[in-house]
Amino acid sequence: MTGGAGRKARGPVPRELSCMISLDGRDYCIDPVGGLAEALGKKWTLPLIGVLGNREVNRFGDLLRSLEGIGSKALADRLKDLQTLGLVSRHVFAEVPSRVEYRLTSRGASFRRALVPLLSWAATDATLAPSSASRR
Repeated sequence: MTGGAGRKARGPVPRELSCMISLDGRDYCIDPVGGLAEALGKKWTLPLIGVLGNREVNRFGDLLRSLEGIGSKALADRLKDLQTLGLVSRHVFAEVPSRVEYRLTSRGASFRRALVPLLSWAATDATLAPSSASRR
């Protein structure tokens, strides 16, 4: 028995079952998005994807100004994470002073579009909508 809940300890759920979502007769495994799920769980990742998709080309300073409150290191780290996942491309121009531009890849733009239904759902669910106190 575990923790007084009256249930027998059964051991860990097999990995192939613990990552499954069954919907409309199909099974989907969340595990293939492991790196993506980890990156998305980090602060600033979703707002950054949103801002990157609002313009065709983004410079570091523009992103820093657009994401009020983010620090340079956090921005650089999130951009690097998104580059590793193939969601963001980075282009360095051979100029003095150097110029670097960031943009969503086609995969990143597709992912950004896929977020819209989730964000729409969250905005209509009163338990998920941010309170006015948390927006200050």
